[in-house]
Amino acid sequence: MNTTPEFQINYGNFSFAGQSPRNTQDAPRYAAIDAMIAPLSSDEYAFIAKDSGERHVLSHHVLQTLDQCREFRTIEEHVARVASVVPGLTQHDRIRKGLEGLAATGLLVADNAYLAGLEREPDAQPRSLHAIYIRACDRPQQLRLLLDSLANYERRFRVARNVILLDDSIEEGNRDTNRDLLREFARAVGNPVSYIGPVERAKLRQRLAKALPQAAASLEWLLDRGPRTRRGGGGRSWNLALLLSAGRMFAMLDEDFRLPLHRHADVRPGLEPNPAVAASARFYRRLEDALAAGEEEQQDPFEAHLRVCGERLGAAIAQDDYRLSRDSLRGINLGRLEHLRGDARVLNTLNGTCGSSGTESALWLYHLDADSRAEFWADRESYLRNIEAQSLWFGNLRAKPASQAYFTPFVFDNRQMLPCTNPDGRGEDGLASAATQFCHPGSLVVHLPLAMGHAQEADRQRSQVTMAAHTPRFNHYLRDYASNQIGLAKAADAGRRLELLGTLTADLAAADDATLVSSLSEYLGFVRADVVERLQNQFELLAAEAPVYWQADVRAIVRNNGNALLKHGAPRLADWPEEFDASACAGAARAELADMAQAWRDWPAVWNVAREQGDRLISGF
Repeated sequence: MNTTPEFQINYGNFSFAGQSPRNTQDAPRYAAIDAMIAPLSSDEYAFIAKDSGERHVLSHHVLQTLDQCREFRTIEEHVARVASVVPGLTQHDRIRKGLEGLAATGLLVADNAYLAGLEREPDAQPRSLHAIYIRACDRPQQLRLLLDSLANYERRFRVARNVILLDDSIEEGNRDTNRDLLREFARAVGNPVSYIGPVERAKLRQRLAKALPQAAASLEWLLDRGPRTRRGGGGRSWNLALLLSAGRMFAMLDEDFRLPLHRHADVRPGLEPNPAVAASARFYRRLEDALAAGEEEQQDPFEAHLRVCGERLGAAIAQDDYRLSRDSLRGINLGRLEHLRGDARVLNTLNGTCGSSGTESALWLYHLDADSRAEFWADRESYLRNIEAQSLWFGNLRAKPASQAYFTPFVFDNRQMLPCTNPDGRGEDGLASAATQFCHPGSLVVHLPLAMGHAQEADRQRSQVTMAAHTPRFNHYLRDYASNQIGLAKAADAGRRLELLGTLTADLAAADDATLVSSLSEYLGFVRADVVERLQNQFELLAAEAPVYWQADVRAIVRNNGNALLKHGAPRLADWPEEFDASACAGAARAELADMAQAWRDWPAVWNVAREQGDRLISGF
């Protein structure tokens, strides 16, 4: 081990009394590297860098000094912070010399060196879309509007991308209308198109099952509505898109989406490195105003996403629009940037939303940034309109990478296996993202500062769900369970990792009723306690400026979730009937966990067969 030179400092209470930091705009900023600490004696510690594995022996005082230097600040700011922990300490020169020594040994990293360490050369091989997949389900009028807006884009940029309609409609008349709309689109713009309805799904499933008879039951559940179907959801079409595009990249739209993409006037270039920075919201009186908010994106949106999706982060941030600047690092704890790795592959890119919110609940509206919050609660009339989240712009003001996504991505990098998701119920997107992180640890999603139009067939009363005790769905429960398993897999192959996730899920499914009831109860208690804690913190922070109607609603939400925490009823998730008792909840969880566990174990082989067959899977449809 290296023994790092020590300078002696005694610690007391933090204070900024004393010399002011000499700060200049161009001065480099430094942050202590993240490390594992192990005691060697009463005054010596092993300091093992997480990135490089390099080891140092540090005294207790040096370790405390590094602890004060976790955020990217100038040396002078760090000197002032360290000196201020002891009232009257004046040995700034000695502290400065010690910090410079820590920087020389690499225990403090400069912002420019950190950024240089992220940089990578862009991939030489160009990326292209295999197809644009559209998920449809009994809303032909919404599909008509989407196809009209997509046709305008295809004409404008003189492209003719492959468009595949995945129709999960129940009503035969809606399927007929959707098929006709797709034909009209093809005649109008000349794009190659394919229609996949129930008949085509069955044929495709049979082709895959012929190659993998042991996966026949999983394929039926993953792709078709059948006797094991519990409820509607977009997961069936999601899984189908993954198989039809296996080994390639694709884009996905829902039938109630609307082009063109928009940039809000407040959007700015660059990358947002801080994971704590939330997305922003702007509110409008009418849906049409929200759909038109901001400026129309001038470049081909699919190509704009392909510049990032499939690329390594270190190459993506070299682009002017997404450049990570030194100024954006200021004040951020280096330990919060673990997701930023130069070699991290971007597997999904996402848009924000303009128009209707895609969420069932609007709890997120009570955790807005200051500018968004000012619009949200500006007056009682607009507040009552805004809590329904029906006419808004919601997105990131700068491109933002993250480990997981909670909304449907726009572009997918399926060149390496992406895992299937639950075909039943809402929340399939977040579940798929958690499973993806398990299979591809360190991979990223990037939220681009663009917004997709979203116009639902009818207004939704989200406030009723918001005010009630928070009750997540089964896919949310399984998403969080999968997230808690991330890091357990050691295999290099993503398929082996997914099989392990399936085995872990099967183990939970095999638990007795008491264990499953305990797991569900603990989960519901955790999510409701989190709602209470976060809202109480917001209330204490904002009570002095918040209007009384906002305060009243926050109190009601806290009270309803607190009351639910104190009850000892059945641990029912939102997908299950209200009359379920504890035993029925355990049985439902067991059945759903077992289905998903088997699907995850079968999926790697299914995906590989689909990749080998390629476009032959839908030939002749």
